[in-house]
Amino acid sequence: MHTAEGLDIHIPKGYIYFAMAFSVTVEMLNLKMRKRAIQPVRLHKALKEKSGP
Repeated sequence: MHTAEGLDIHIPKGYIYFAMAFSVTVEMLNLKMRKRAIQPVRLHKALKEKSGP
C-alpha cells in the first residue's frame, strides 16, 4: 500500500479490507482441512524397566 501511495495511486480501503478478509477465510479453511486430514500418531506403551539384579 505504501508503494502505491509513493506513486500517487489511490487504492480504495474496501479492496484492502476485502483482500485481508479473503486471506483470513482461506487460512481458516486450510486449518480445518489440515485438522481433518492428519491422523494422530499412536505410540506404543512404554516398557517397564526392570529394577535390581
